[in-house]
Amino acid sequence: MTSLDDVFVADAVSHAYNLHPSNYAIERYAQPVVDLMTGQEKAMPDGYQRTEESFLTDWDPQVTANMLFRESQVDFTVFHPQSITIFEDGLTALEKGERFVSEHPDRSAPLASVDIIGMDDPGAELERQVERFGAHGVKVYPSYWSDDGHHGFQMDDPEQAFPLWERAADLDLDVIAVHKAVPFGNVPLDPYRVEDVKEAAASFPDLNFEIVHGGFILAEETGYRIAEHDNVYVNLEITAADAATRPDAFVETMENLLYAGGKEATDKIMWGCGTPQYHPRLLLESFWNLDFPEMDSRDGKFTITEDDKRKMVGANLAEAHGFDVDELQDSIGDDEYSGDLEEPYSTTPFEVVA
Repeated sequence: MTSLDDVFVADAVSHAYNLHPSNYAIERYAQPVVDLMTGQEKAMPDGYQRTEESFLTDWDPQVTANMLFRESQVDFTVFHPQSITIFEDGLTALEKGERFVSEHPDRSAPLASVDIIGMDDPGAELERQVERFGAHGVKVYPSYWSDDGHHGFQMDDPEQAFPLWERAADLDLDVIAVHKAVPFGNVPLDPYRVEDVKEAAASFPDLNFEIVHGGFILAEETGYRIAEHDNVYVNLEITAADAATRPDAFVETMENLLYAGGKEATDKIMWGCGTPQYHPRLLLESFWNLDFPEMDSRDGKFTITEDDKRKMVGANLAEAHGFDVDELQDSIGDDEYSGDLEEPYSTTPFEVVA
């Protein structure tokens, strides 16, 4: 099998969280989200579980860069600021995204992050972020919280959502990335379903719609979205963790994701780890070394090959986000991160559970 060192690897989602309790804006909603994240951490194998004290901190963007580029085979990442209103800074502040991309211009590109429900003029805020740090797409969340409770929106809402997609198209953006499949705490599931992506994708064919966490739940339904529309993709952030912790479940998820589209649907799956939520090297190597069995689809049986994996860990993201792989690799060249890999967490302040 080809070494990952010889494959272009792009992580579709990276962050720099602030999980410290002082960052809670609405504690009764923020705490369950943090509990979910710490629970996922405890599911990691030995050597990859961090202490709660070091995990629940304000993470510096350079920590993310070190994990991606010094400690794993990732060549390039899309950085996602976050606008999650239960946290004072949104969970990953815009300033962190701006700094990350300015310090790693050849290895990263930013998305904007806009709160469709809570902002007075999300279109104007999107344009401001595009002008400020060159965002090539936008990340949105289906939930908004206030002291009055939880509110959700649908991707196909002509009054609430479509004006933002229209502004994105006018700005020549490439990607609308929407958090799906993983409800934030005890909230209604409807905003996290994927049926609403259909009309949005059909109405805005020049935009690519990226279902983040695709397949974590509702895998077969998500698979129909990518089979039905050329401009709908799946991002495996969080879903990919099962490759390391529950490989049999991950295989089943992938078969369900690919059932509607079969072999051709492997072109619509992009790699995402959510670094530093998970260590990218663990997830990457678990996926790359996984022997997939023959799979069933509507159109017959097929096999996920090394070429398919190569597309999923890098080339598909480049296609969806409008990048050229050769140009990205040429820009990276022999930079400061091009040496031998460091051990996981050895270049970060995280402490691993003994």
